[in-house]
Amino acid sequence: MSNVVYQFFQDGTGCGTLPDGTVFWFDRICFEEIRDTNWYRNKRSGEPRSTYIINCKGDMLHSFLLECPPGYEVDHISLDTFDNRLCNLRICTHQQNQCNQPLQKNNTSGASGVSFYPPRRKYRARIKVCQHDIHLGYYLTFTEAVQARNIGMECMFGEYGRYNDVPTPPDWIRKRVVEKCKRFAELSICEAFFKEAAGNE
Repeated sequence: MSNVVYQFFQDGTGCGTLPDGTVFWFDRICFEEIRDTNWYRNKRSGEPRSTYIINCKGDMLHSFLLECPPGYEVDHISLDTFDNRLCNLRICTHQQNQCNQPLQKNNTSGASGVSFYPPRRKYRARIKVCQHDIHLGYYLTFTEAVQARNIGMECMFGEYGRYNDVPTPPDWIRKRVVEKCKRFAELSICEAFFKEAAGNE
């Protein structure tokens, strides 16, 4: 008998409550695969992204539910490692998984890759790809810099990027950022951008 208390909902999802009160989510269609297993919360380094639901062998629930080919990883799209519904899981490479990262603790602007640059009294947008720091330009407003950063993510990381919620950028920002990213097209994991950049040469 499992140590988990299960509940099910009309939308086809289920949730499990561990003895310590931790709640995790899954699809009801996956219940037969997990129902007889004891599950636990594994906390490493005190970081939420290092916290997973595991069994007594150390197998992580998300890897249990989504079989992953050798050399690939399972990514939680929303960054919530307790949400193990199939719609929140995807198979990806390690590099793609690294693109989907939360805001770092030392960030002071509220948006990754955006900072105020005092010498110019403008906001600077940057993106890092395979240890290459791509400068996306200086902008008068924080919003413009965040828009530029979003476009850089779109160019280089596509669906695996983590985006900030800002208005649609004007064409001049998009053109500027795409032009800067073109030089690094070979590092892009966004296939569509790579083909577009190659086709425009």
